[in-house]
Amino acid sequence: MSSSPAAPLHLELAAAIRKPLVVTTWPLATWEVQVRLSRRLRLLSRLAAAIEGQGLLGSVPLQPRRHLMSALQLSRWRTGSMRWAVDRVGASLSGRGYPLVLLKGAAYLSQDFAISRGRLPSDLDVMVPKDALVDAQDRLRLDGWQEAELDTHDQRYYREWSHEAPPMRHPAHRMELDLHHNILPPIGKPRVDAALLIQRLQPSPWAGWSVLSPADQFLHAAAHLFRDSALRDRLRDLVDLDGLARGYVGDESFWADVADRAHELGLEEDLTLAWHFLERLFGVSMPEAIRQSACGADAVGLRRNILVSLLSNAFNPLAPDLELGVREKLVDALLLARYHLNRLPLRLLIPHLAHKWVAARRGDRP
Repeated sequence: MSSSPAAPLHLELAAAIRKPLVVTTWPLATWEVQVRLSRRLRLLSRLAAAIEGQGLLGSVPLQPRRHLMSALQLSRWRTGSMRWAVDRVGASLSGRGYPLVLLKGAAYLSQDFAISRGRLPSDLDVMVPKDALVDAQDRLRLDGWQEAELDTHDQRYYREWSHEAPPMRHPAHRMELDLHHNILPPIGKPRVDAALLIQRLQPSPWAGWSVLSPADQFLHAAAHLFRDSALRDRLRDLVDLDGLARGYVGDESFWADVADRAHELGLEEDLTLAWHFLERLFGVSMPEAIRQSACGADAVGLRRNILVSLLSNAFNPLAPDLELGVREKLVDALLLARYHLNRLPLRLLIPHLAHKWVAARRGDRP
């Protein structure tokens, strides 16, 4: 069954996470829809944390309050699991002479950003310099972290074509560890120079760890979202971008730095898309002079307009109980094709996808 996007619902949800006082006016019918929608979007615990932070949980009717309190408990358990993983990984890699960098959710948590409250982390993302990757893997294996068995093709994929090592797990812990040496694949489009990221690292409040510079954290969040394989229902990532941006509204020096870094790292398109959706959905504005510098010719054109249309469809969640229609499935397929084309050149992509298709037919683990 096809349907039309439930646009007002997801914007109302995002607004409530920013300014939770509005939930005190929600009738039970609104709560019923928003609890179901926010759970599907993995934003229920973010909403709950925002409401709790303003001391408003007692103002929520009992039925939805139970869902919010349950979501908070799950978030706290998962956050505690991430903290444990960070401690264990840090102990394994400390004193090795190379920087240990927290990425994405772990970085936000270490800096106590507002967007770290109510998260549901399922993995830990860490970056080390590429020339330290083998040493880091060896040290982690000695302390019990294990990789899934990979065939020859997948070993080559991670060794030569990917920006990260194969995911690792610990038998005593369910948190997956993703060990990166870059934020995007080294032979994809664009090709980010990881050395430029390392040059501007800043110390994390957690001893022994570093984080990307503020501008690089924003650009990484944008690239992680807009170049991912599954973009349907990714409102939570737009909420993250909104949270990162709002801390610097009116700070022209920060946004000038973001614009310069986008040029330097080759992430102009990601910045252009970020600002389009932040303005359209959340009303966050970039200084006009910096916008022209940052976006330039990429802000217009047929390709950009088609991409914005596809992303708009993907980001507008369907109302609960409605299924994806033909249009939504086509959009998802086109965005998935873009993801693959950005990661590998065709001469490598075609045999890679053929290998994955055969492996899936055999039922092999990826």
